[in-house]
Amino acid sequence: MKDIAALAGSPHYPRPRVVLVGLMSAACLWAAGLGAAEVLTNSYDEARTGANLQERILHPANVRPATFGRLYSYPVDGPVFAQPLIATSVQIPRVGKRDVLYTATAANSVFAFDARESGAGPLWHRPLLSLPGGVLAEPRGILGTPVIDRTTQTIYLVAGFLQGDRGRFLLHALDLRDGTDRPGSPVEIAGSVTVDGTTVHFTPTVSRVAVQRAGLALAQGHLVIAFGGDYFEGWVFSYNTLRLEDKPAAYCTTCASRIAAISHVDYLDPSCTYLGPGGGIWQAGRAPVVDARGLVYFFTGNKAHIVRGGCLIPQGSNACAVCTTPGGCPCEGGRSQKLCRGPDTCTANESHDARVFDTNESLIQLDPGHGLVLRGWWRPVNWNADGPEGLEKNDLDLGGSGPLLIPGTRRLVGGGKQGVVYLLDVDGADPRCVPSLRERCLPAAAENPLQSFAIAPPPPEPQTYYRHLLGGPVLLRPAQGRGPAWVYLWRENDNLRGYAVTERFEGCDGGHPGATASHDCPAEARSADFIDHHPGGILALSANDGDPASAVLWAYTHHIGGGPGRLMAFGAVPDAGAPGQLVRIWDSDLCAGDQIESGADFAQPTVANGRVYLATAAGRVDVFGVLPSRDCAARPAASGPGPLLQ
Repeated sequence: MKDIAALAGSPHYPRPRVVLVGLMSAACLWAAGLGAAEVLTNSYDEARTGANLQERILHPANVRPATFGRLYSYPVDGPVFAQPLIATSVQIPRVGKRDVLYTATAANSVFAFDARESGAGPLWHRPLLSLPGGVLAEPRGILGTPVIDRTTQTIYLVAGFLQGDRGRFLLHALDLRDGTDRPGSPVEIAGSVTVDGTTVHFTPTVSRVAVQRAGLALAQGHLVIAFGGDYFEGWVFSYNTLRLEDKPAAYCTTCASRIAAISHVDYLDPSCTYLGPGGGIWQAGRAPVVDARGLVYFFTGNKAHIVRGGCLIPQGSNACAVCTTPGGCPCEGGRSQKLCRGPDTCTANESHDARVFDTNESLIQLDPGHGLVLRGWWRPVNWNADGPEGLEKNDLDLGGSGPLLIPGTRRLVGGGKQGVVYLLDVDGADPRCVPSLRERCLPAAAENPLQSFAIAPPPPEPQTYYRHLLGGPVLLRPAQGRGPAWVYLWRENDNLRGYAVTERFEGCDGGHPGATASHDCPAEARSADFIDHHPGGILALSANDGDPASAVLWAYTHHIGGGPGRLMAFGAVPDAGAPGQLVRIWDSDLCAGDQIESGADFAQPTVANGRVYLATAAGRVDVFGVLPSRDCAARPAASGPGPLLQ
């Protein structure tokens, strides 16, 4: 495999011509206002492909150490975990039309910057530091990626607060041009569901913490917002964008278990219940897939029934049960907190009329246009299994990442913390079908999953747990006649991998699947680079009109706990001279001045119009692009802490 520094000056990549062409293209693109790409939502589009296929400037020839690097940074007031967004030709008062970068921070601020200039300060800055009526509260951050509606020139976002022991969340609809609130904005997020005649309210507290981490989405004229949290159930809300003040529709993943008469557990009793019922939606920050019908799709997280020391563990007989004694067993606990797992972790509860049931560890299909009704769902067969591959028993939740929709099909691709990838058919079932624990109403004519495979074997102990797929898949769709589509994945403790895909993964063997999988699907190509820590690689892809020769695959990673970040670039399709290899062509760790001080959890790189905008936890957005030819002075590789439990 060729060294990337050598490639930068090879005869195939003459540096002076590449730089001049790249810079001229950027100047002409912006001056003419032609072909400029917008990034209005998390993962670039509603299918969550993670790809900008309108990138006219960056390509493998100019993304090289001698010609590409950090240009500047936009300073902000806190860590950035949401993906930066781009809107073009926005009319800014007293300034004129600008291409604008929008970024939200963990300090509850929104910034708008000129996307092609540095040093001038923000076009506008909107701190969101108070509750309705001007009541001050502790900011908890804007963590989920906002979404932009260009038709109404509005950016929607959710700001979190802690007021005393109560968690509160405000939905804001801001004018793209100046950051002012739209009529009806803000509104406090609140709602409830009904289970067997009992109303269950959305009531986050300091001990039952809700987190708004998944990106926001627009579907059927509604804004879709999801919540998760280790101590909290999963919630989804749907707001009519024309009347935000109206009561939202609500869906809850495990509220059936909140009814003690059903689960036989009082999850709101802090004296004996430490954790649960769970089933949160976080997807490592990914927004839900929105299909052509306006239906939305989420992966949900694991359930939890954790009992405090000194209390009784209920009797049970499933894989999560640790007590078989009638009347229960005292919890002595094996950890410093003296906690024990309860059997309800591996139980899917339902209401007496069977209409409301637990959908933890599941794919859920919701209809925002009809009150967030559940249209269909699916759950892996090993969700409550015993042994090392049981999802609930081993904290290997499916919702560790979110799915991708293969455009032009009704096939979803995705996986979670088990490191198993699923290909799922989401074609509609009979509209009269009513989902229940016994009826999934998805799909109409095939049994899911169509394919499932382990990306790679689990790493050896003590790292076996760290096989999570958190960045989710990204997709390259070449123009017709230019080869197959590619799906890319970068799991923890593994190499970057690329797979050929049509409506199925190609080259798979159904005769020798791994544990809990239906197939063995070897990668068509992989990198020599290996990430041995959380969160693996958070991926994005750029290409010019789907031309594989122009495609660049971007991978962002960092050591958690405030460690340094690292951005890498790969040719997205193997060269003829290196079949089966995804060759790294650029690396922020290689040249002095390109290093990333502190990486941001799960933040996808935003690639648009010759720039790569990267969220960081260092209070800035770093911007990379084509540079005049430079000498690349190597710097020592960054180091950081090892993987931690997440």
